[in-house]
Amino acid sequence: MTNCDHCGTAFSPRTVAERFCCRGCEYVHELIGENGFDQFYDLKRGLAVTPVRSRPFEEHDFSWLSAQVAEAESVANKNGGSAHLDLSLEGISCVGCVWLIEKLFVRESGAIRAAAHPSSGRLHLEWQPGQCDLEAFMRELCKFGYVAGPAGANHGDGERRRLTARVGLCGAFAMNTMGFTLPWYLGMPADFEFAGLFRIVAFLSATLSMLVGAEYFISRAWRALRVKSLHIDLPIALGLIAAYLGSILGWILGAEKLLYFDFVSTFVFLMLAGRLLQTSAVERNRQRLMRQQPVPPTLEAADGGAAIPLEDLKADARFLLQAGRAVPVASTLAAGEADFSLEWIRGESEAVRFHTGSRLPAGAILLSRNPVELVAGEAWKDSLLARLTAPVNGDRGNPGLEKLLRGYLLVVLVVGLIAMGYWLMLGNVVTGLQAMISVFVVSCPCALGVAIPLADDLAASRVERAGAFVRTATIWPRLRKVKQVIFDKTGTLTLERPLLDHPERVAELDDEAALALAVLTQGSLHPLARVLLETLGGRGQRLLRDPSQTAVEEFPGLGVKWRDGETDWSLGRIGWQGEAGSGEETGSDLCRDGRLIARFSFRESLRPGALESVRLLKDRGLSLHILSGDHPAKVAALAEGLGIPADQAKGGLSPEDKARSVKELDRGDTLYLGDGANDSLAFDAALVTGTPVVDRSLLESKSDFYTLGSGLGFLGSLLDSAAARARGVRMGFAFALIYNTFTVLASMSGAMSPLLAAILMPLSSLVSIAIVASHLRVR
Repeated sequence: MTNCDHCGTAFSPRTVAERFCCRGCEYVHELIGENGFDQFYDLKRGLAVTPVRSRPFEEHDFSWLSAQVAEAESVANKNGGSAHLDLSLEGISCVGCVWLIEKLFVRESGAIRAAAHPSSGRLHLEWQPGQCDLEAFMRELCKFGYVAGPAGANHGDGERRRLTARVGLCGAFAMNTMGFTLPWYLGMPADFEFAGLFRIVAFLSATLSMLVGAEYFISRAWRALRVKSLHIDLPIALGLIAAYLGSILGWILGAEKLLYFDFVSTFVFLMLAGRLLQTSAVERNRQRLMRQQPVPPTLEAADGGAAIPLEDLKADARFLLQAGRAVPVASTLAAGEADFSLEWIRGESEAVRFHTGSRLPAGAILLSRNPVELVAGEAWKDSLLARLTAPVNGDRGNPGLEKLLRGYLLVVLVVGLIAMGYWLMLGNVVTGLQAMISVFVVSCPCALGVAIPLADDLAASRVERAGAFVRTATIWPRLRKVKQVIFDKTGTLTLERPLLDHPERVAELDDEAALALAVLTQGSLHPLARVLLETLGGRGQRLLRDPSQTAVEEFPGLGVKWRDGETDWSLGRIGWQGEAGSGEETGSDLCRDGRLIARFSFRESLRPGALESVRLLKDRGLSLHILSGDHPAKVAALAEGLGIPADQAKGGLSPEDKARSVKELDRGDTLYLGDGANDSLAFDAALVTGTPVVDRSLLESKSDFYTLGSGLGFLGSLLDSAAARARGVRMGFAFALIYNTFTVLASMSGAMSPLLAAILMPLSSLVSIAIVASHLRVR
């Protein structure tokens, strides 16, 4: 394994000289050097950032931009200032990215300021109205591996923003409460003229902490109780309510032993900070991607009428399907010919040509450059794709957590009531109340509220270095139960695109032929064309800067042509224009005036490091399976090469077959890795799910984690991090058990004062954090 020179992602090089994990990283590294932006690598300080992959070579739609720019400049002209625009941004990872984006923007005429935010995936731009070409800047960003879209294209980060605001306010309230309570602990006389005011300020600050911060935990716990469930926030909510109400009672009775206002404010702040840490890690990874969904939300009517919302699509409706989009329902090709990919739905990697009258399955993706007219064979609600793309309701739960919480709460309540009952029998009501409230207060689960969120964040940081990004906070305990790993084949165990056999043939082309190849492949969705364009890399992109290029003519199922002056160039199936092939060859020919210039052959390839990853998983004692929609013979050959038993590798499966197989295998111990719509139902049946993000992604929105790299080496790091987190959490709980035993005994004896509770609570949190961090240091 080595690390990519640009993004730092670990990958398995195919040659000793290979320095980059993908062609995109190679191209951007070259661009950074050409533009004198090498400080980017100093700023990222060796951190692994998001792999560039195909972004610089793809066609990106900025048709939405002009309307937003016009609106922003209209507002600026009315107010007499600069224009402002907020955007979503894919590809941003670190402070180096922030610096690079700002440098690129200030080079544009009329640019004022660019502010990029890695944590939220947002980009704020300011410019002089009418003086800045924002679309040119957007396209320049794409060349460096960043793709901008309308604000909100990334799914919202509202939870993180709301928590951030709560943490800020509750931090101020906590400082206020402690500041006005400290004089009492230092012996301020009760008859001091401002003593009453100090108490009122402490009360008001604690009240505001309850309203702003504690309400977050109380409302979530209450919603869970209403559906007869126990939530992790319930013990936190009970401790805060007991401390707050007991403090009010103590104030009324003049009992100093019951005044926990400072504890309330401090504890609210710490619990919110822990929750923010946990939420930020998850939402940051959810924000990284800004993918165009292949299933269009609306369809263009074939007769030029009003657009058809997907939900209103009925059988026999005629509509146009744009290039790169998925057929939403089983349909018939109304006219002409076109190439479609069935990989998304059947797992077949080769493009398939369909003719007039051909029946197209839902999920087939149009590879041809021009739109085609289709006739719907069913309504959207009856489509298989509607079921496969249905969203998942919420995060997957944590097995056993409700049982643990039930036992924990029962013990705390019984111990608190026993302590109060004991002191009441002795006739000491105040001490009884103090003992009960102290038990509830010191039993608030700091380990759950602070240490576990820290463990989640540190574990997520570890796996990010291996190229995997966690999306759900409850993945870690479920990963510890995994005993079976189930792989899809095409795009999961193998690369989503074929591998070019002899890339030197591209490098050997003269500039005229290289330009022709770049023009013929630019904007194509065909996997072979995209491989060739990426292999051209920076050379192809420089040649394509010539604005005089003309349109490419497409011949579905055969290839494409381009006329350069008096010269005809073609790229297509072997023997279409030039020399005939053997009949067994598969690939593409580049021809000039019917004469063969270069023949390119391709092969399906395993993901880098797949063999090693499979071997390591076997060494861990895991059972490995392959479930694929591809031809059974291909699946059997792949399984044999990986050393997976033949009876654990099945091909030719429908989406329903995959889901049924997972259900048969699953004993609450399966991890499923897949990338297509045909894996969606199987995702719903597995315990843990992950997906490699490919050109036409779907499953990252419902997976527990995703990966942006090309290899499978992240699997070992993912399982190791789950084990390290479990060790850290166990040690944290062991400390919490010892701490709670002593503090509860002190509380029951009446020796736990509000001052002691206020001191011990943050100290215990710090110790829990240190214990967890020692097991999860990012390496």
